[in-house]
Amino acid sequence: MVLLKASLAASAIGIALATSLFCQRVQEKPTVAESIDSLMTDLQKRGLFVNGAVIAGKEDKIVFERGFGLANAAENVPFTPDTPSYGASIGKTLTATAILMLQEEGLIHLDDPVTKYLPKFPYPDIKVRHLLEHSSGLLPDGPLLASVPAGEKHTNELLLDLLAKHAPPLAFKPGERFMYSGTGSIVAATIVERVTGKSFVSFVRERIFKPLAMDSSFIHFAEGERKKGVRTIGYRRSPDGKLEPFDVPESKNLYGQGGFDYSTRDLYRWVSSFNSKPLLSKSSLRTGLEPPARGKGKLSGISLLNWYYSESGRRFYFTGDSSGFYSFAYWDADRRHAFAYMSNTLLPNWLRPKLAMAMANILEGRRPAPIEDPQFAIESVPAGSWDLYARLPSAKDFAPIIGEYKMKPAGKVTIENPPPNWNNIGWMLKEGWFAPVVQVDDGQRYNMFPVEPGMFYVPALDAWVGFTESDGKLTLHWTQVHTGTRTGTRMEK
Repeated sequence: MVLLKASLAASAIGIALATSLFCQRVQEKPTVAESIDSLMTDLQKRGLFVNGAVIAGKEDKIVFERGFGLANAAENVPFTPDTPSYGASIGKTLTATAILMLQEEGLIHLDDPVTKYLPKFPYPDIKVRHLLEHSSGLLPDGPLLASVPAGEKHTNELLLDLLAKHAPPLAFKPGERFMYSGTGSIVAATIVERVTGKSFVSFVRERIFKPLAMDSSFIHFAEGERKKGVRTIGYRRSPDGKLEPFDVPESKNLYGQGGFDYSTRDLYRWVSSFNSKPLLSKSSLRTGLEPPARGKGKLSGISLLNWYYSESGRRFYFTGDSSGFYSFAYWDADRRHAFAYMSNTLLPNWLRPKLAMAMANILEGRRPAPIEDPQFAIESVPAGSWDLYARLPSAKDFAPIIGEYKMKPAGKVTIENPPPNWNNIGWMLKEGWFAPVVQVDDGQRYNMFPVEPGMFYVPALDAWVGFTESDGKLTLHWTQVHTGTRTGTRMEK
């Protein structure tokens, strides 16, 4: 009996101890808010996310919000979740939504030619759908606007007039393939104005900003739209590591492709509305979120509503990147969570997908992988054409990376020089936008733009491609927010 009592007592102590340890472990597991705070604090200390704000939510409830650093260093203005900051290409999601709203009302049809709404538009074969798909073949606005006298404002109407006057050749037959086009989004915003008789900003304010209480959002430089107070300034690091102004040019008055300032709170309200308060009908959402198809495959990784989509078609995000400004908005239709962050200080390219993946992992209850600089660099490949401190690259600069890469666990990635007349390559060479072409398995071929030494960006897929070299062998690192990083080695000929 004594032994039995002793045994029972020992068992009770053991159970109590195990329970205590279990509870301690449960208590030690950080909350979502604690995990995000730890992540962002670490990035700020390391000088990687210096100024900006983050908001994250689950099931329509905000679980984390915080601002970091300064919105305007000269005026010592803090960057908070309510600080308006330039959202850049996030504006494309608003433009696409506006077009589908008008289609719901029978005022626009996606398969109508653009000339139905803009008679002076010089390309009769371009349809409204092509503008949203980035398959119009319209070239970037740079060459046309380069002819505008210094000091003159760059506006949508001016760009449309220049298109009508010069009718530069298209990069390819409309609908044939993908080429990321801010020009197409500018044309789409102008269609909204012609159809409704309202300014684009008035339409967006009435139909999107007001219903979602996006009270801090406005057109960046439009007359009468600038909010009172000190404006958020863009920054970047100079070669010696110091922060210097890197702002959106005052001459840039274009919209549709971007053009809006939002607070991080407003951006969160926008992206989370797709889970809680969609502004489009179920039918329009289905149309807008399905991947556009071409032949047996997909046109790109961007939906008609201009969201990058996952393979499941249930997770979506988009980004904005201009001068020193960067923004990111993400929503998960199944888990019903969303997050948004904005920064006015240029983020390293390698950090961008890693930060988004870390945020998504935390909200999904997983521990994020450590965020470390992958140190992509190949001495024989120069810095990219988007690096203002570097020279423009040429075809011979990319010879070391041309080839076919066998990926793990399966598949291949092929990198080659552009074929003749690829995306009007004569213009690209003239402007210094020469870039290799990349193909995943047997899918579509896309431009792959150099952004840093040894690192490239594929807008069609929001893929970041880096290279490392060891013992004379080249390894490709392919990173996407929805799928993480895969690696592959170049196959010898």
